[in-house]
Amino acid sequence: MSHTPAHLAALASAAVPGLDPVAAGTFPPAQRVSVDAASVQDSQGRTWIVRAADSAGTALALDAGAAAAGLVARRLSVSVPVSRGSLTLPDGGRVHVHAAMAGHALRLAGLEPHFPITAALGRLLAAVHNLEPGVFEDAGLESYTSEEYRQRRLADLDRAAATGRVPAALLTRWEAALENVALWRFVPVPVHGGLAGRHVLVTVGEDGEPTIRGLAGWRRAKVADPADDFAALVRDGDPEAVIEVARTYARSRSTRPDRHLLTRAKLVAELGYVADLFDALAAGYPDALDVASARLSQLAADLDGTELMPPPPPQAAPVTDPSYDVPVRATDGGDGAAAPAGDDAESPAADTPGPDQSAALPGLDGRPGG
Repeated sequence: MSHTPAHLAALASAAVPGLDPVAAGTFPPAQRVSVDAASVQDSQGRTWIVRAADSAGTALALDAGAAAAGLVARRLSVSVPVSRGSLTLPDGGRVHVHAAMAGHALRLAGLEPHFPITAALGRLLAAVHNLEPGVFEDAGLESYTSEEYRQRRLADLDRAAATGRVPAALLTRWEAALENVALWRFVPVPVHGGLAGRHVLVTVGEDGEPTIRGLAGWRRAKVADPADDFAALVRDGDPEAVIEVARTYARSRSTRPDRHLLTRAKLVAELGYVADLFDALAAGYPDALDVASARLSQLAADLDGTELMPPPPPQAAPVTDPSYDVPVRATDGGDGAAAPAGDDAESPAADTPGPDQSAALPGLDGRPGG
């Protein structure tokens, strides 16, 4: 870490008027983003989170996350990390400070269909995706059409293939999904961009029921594919819980979601292993590169004989109402919240996807699907 907690506390004091730091400690850094972070307590007993980014690219991401959080703060019913002060560092880096948020990370692997918080997660996702795209676009955040986003994914796949470290079976599997244009007929919406359990902050009431209180980590917010925000859920969650989240989500959306959303979410979760490979290559650490390569090889072995895309429905069966395809989650080897709350980007869990046992979700308007 290039900035010590004491240095970050001094920066926070300069960024936020009236912030007189009396203590500072480490705060878990975000995954895949070179950002230093610290927890700072001031003389009034308030706790703050300060983050500093040195590189130009990371500074832009930090600014984008602050902008997105500011835009959604008054539009969502949960707390978000609104920046209370910022600084530009001499080398072009950026500092942002926000008040610490209450709550603990939601354990996606622990969700069950009958839990009230499971439906609440679906409503929260719908609330984000129901925002007007112009809210993000007018602020200069990234915005893609469905075809632009498909082409972006294809470019990432070409880059992955060029490394020579991705098993051919995975490249073939992913290329088939990316070349299937029908799979990519979605309406772009504002997305969190990397939503995982660690971003969903939960408190437990006197009745023992957990309630979603906050949504952290907005650095990847953009107008793009709603499937991005379901990837961690599909990877970590119990399939029946995924169905319940998706059902509530569909009923809460202002427009009907596309039927292939969860299939793309599974693809996004698998492509997360490629993101780890890119990070290892950028860092230049041979050990990290070997680990990322080994995980891709293990993923290929675990997915052998499975299908990413569900088979087409029988021709003779009448289709009265579109339905989702629900890919089965990854084998449960973790708790769905490996990284602490406050991180802004997801990373594949140590577990890998298991056999695909797609199930049909009831129709998106609440009627039984065809």
